[in-house]
Amino acid sequence: MTGFADGIARYAERLHKRQPLPVQGHLSRMVGLMLEAQGCRAAVGDRCLLVPSNREATEAEVVGFAADRLFLMPTGRAQGLDPNTRVIPTARGGVMKLGPGLLGRIIDGNGLPLDDLGVLRGCPSKRSLIGEPINPLSRT
Repeated sequence: MTGFADGIARYAERLHKRQPLPVQGHLSRMVGLMLEAQGCRAAVGDRCLLVPSNREATEAEVVGFAADRLFLMPTGRAQGLDPNTRVIPTARGGVMKLGPGLLGRIIDGNGLPLDDLGVLRGCPSKRSLIGEPINPLSRT
């Protein structure tokens, strides 16, 4: 019976930690690879999912903002994006899973597996992809 009580306690804890649903926006402008989105909010460094009506989704990173607009740079293919493309902020902001489950695996720049061995398991900790800046005068 202890396992059942532990399971209920874990679900109750997750319920209290729930994240608010993201507000979806849309692309309003695209100049070169610079994308402009309206109708959603995210911080610089956060990721957004771009969902066009005619093909599969791709990701973009928030690189700036002005008033109610976000400026995004795609991390995947930008071909096929149009003004009706939905912009969905995600909770993932340049974070990668770390742990023994990465040993022997092949991942891309976003930490997603490329080796067709399924999802990463055994990676309990997370680390930001943005490192701490090093003072060049402190280097040996």
